[in-house]
Amino acid sequence: MSPLRLLLIAGLILAVALAVAGWFVFVPRAPSPSGPKVVGQVDLVLQDSNGRPIPVTVWYPAASAQGNAPLDARTPAPLILYSPGWGQARTQSRTQLENLASHGFVVVGCDDFADPAVTPGRGVTFDLSSDAAMAATIERAGEDVVAQAARLLEVLRALGAGQSSLLAGRVDLTRVGVLGYSIGGAAGLMAALTDKRIVAVLSVDGGLFGPPATEIGSEAYFLLSSKEAFPSEAELASPDAFTRNYALVSAIDLPRNRQRMERPGSYWVLLRDADHADLSDALFAFSTDKTRRTNFERRAMSAAIQAFEVAFFRSVLKGEPGPLLDLVGRDDQTVRWISPTSVPVGAASARQ
Repeated sequence: MSPLRLLLIAGLILAVALAVAGWFVFVPRAPSPSGPKVVGQVDLVLQDSNGRPIPVTVWYPAASAQGNAPLDARTPAPLILYSPGWGQARTQSRTQLENLASHGFVVVGCDDFADPAVTPGRGVTFDLSSDAAMAATIERAGEDVVAQAARLLEVLRALGAGQSSLLAGRVDLTRVGVLGYSIGGAAGLMAALTDKRIVAVLSVDGGLFGPPATEIGSEAYFLLSSKEAFPSEAELASPDAFTRNYALVSAIDLPRNRQRMERPGSYWVLLRDADHADLSDALFAFSTDKTRRTNFERRAMSAAIQAFEVAFFRSVLKGEPGPLLDLVGRDDQTVRWISPTSVPVGAASARQ
């Protein structure tokens, strides 16, 4: 074989190797669940107290990988309700929900599709273009929090009425958790204010809107924040109205969350390099502004999120505090713990 041909073959092999390495390192790929249980999934349509349909998805520890496998968990199994972001679908954080199910939790997710008659734009209009627009947005957000909390409680009522044959009599309805992404965290806190069976709320980068802005609610609370929750003084003083008001919405919550952290059973962690969208399945979606983020970085962030979620709900719903205590206060390259005495950036400029 001629040297030229050998060189061409070697170049081709090198190009293929580099392409494979690039795919492995840079193409986003969601991790498999970390728990020991096989995860089952079923879509249901429950009925609220007025006979209206509530579509839900159930992720659960399954007895086998076959479709329609029965629940494989101690009875009653710990129950977590999932509430997505404003106007979003129940599959928004599927990776996290499947992971919780793999650790023995039953997770029931419902959509946050705001009523157009109450919230124009189906709840997805987040207008911060002026002070007046921001005030209107905060009011709409409060309305959505109340409506979504009511929807969560209707799901809980339907499960208690045995509307799911898979779960009837097999989930613990006396001590329930809520995992809420973005505004879904405030909806979880609102539901806990109404129904004391909801004892644990984990808010994934959630702002405080509606009654939960001033009322604390659940017995135990865990807040996972992105870096956007800690705006800089420059952002708060920005001449651009959206930048300034987006920062202000976050900064207003900082002293409120510090107050929450003074209560036993409350925890606050900052994901150092995470944007808001990173704390959902968008972490594993291709983004043109994050082409240099590696899968190792994505998976490290995901692993931290999942570890905190599993540990918190194990502590409160299963009475197993060990894994959470092992995590508390341990800063690393991915996370930073926030204490009640912390003075987060931008807090001094927040208008109350």
